Amino acid sequence: MTEEKDMDYSRALITILKGVVDKRTQPDIWNIIKDNQPRMEEYVAQIGLLLYVDDNAGYAYVKQNDDENLPRLVPRHQLSYGLSILLVQLRKSLGDFDASNGDSILVLSLEDIKLRLKPFYPAATNETKFDNEVNRHIKKAVEMGFLSEAYGQADAYEVRELIRSFVTADWLQKFNERLQDYLDFGSRNAEEPSEENALEF
Repeated sequence: MTEEKDMDYSRALITILKGVVDKRTQPDIWNIIKDNQPRMEEYVAQIGLLLYVDDNAGYAYVKQNDDENLPRLVPRHQLSYGLSILLVQLRKSLGDFDASNGDSILVLSLEDIKLRLKPFYPAATNETKFDNEVNRHIKKAVEMGFLSEAYGQADAYEVRELIRSFVTADWLQKFNERLQDYLDFGSRNAEEPSEENALEF
């Protein structure tokens, strides 16, 4: 039994080192993490990481402890222009929704998402190209755990609480500092802002 528990612990540890653990979709892994949280916190701290567990929202992940002078184990992910815009709009929508809906779940239709993103794309953008871009960024947001397909609703997405942990006040400040570049792109430019100015997680 002890050997089996050790295997369960190892499986849960490897899973969370690879990405976000969601209580709803990975209940077995979630329960192992909760049962071994102090042990996991101690282990990841030894390699310069922090274990973050949100019991209310039901997700957990590890992040780099930037206070430690160690090589980066958790890679930074450079975000494209379109994905950055999408995440900001999702975070703002969640904030607005919270103010009037309490604990309800925010669900946005594909068309609603497109309407929120449209002003940030060149007016001359081909509609098919725009649709493809939005769909690509939505797919990425789903992979990152910020969106999930809404149960029983076609072309609709639930905005997940996880986005609060990544699209923070500091991150939004960095976004706002680059906002004019984004607006310039949205109004007239044919190319995205340079990669060297891209936002990261």
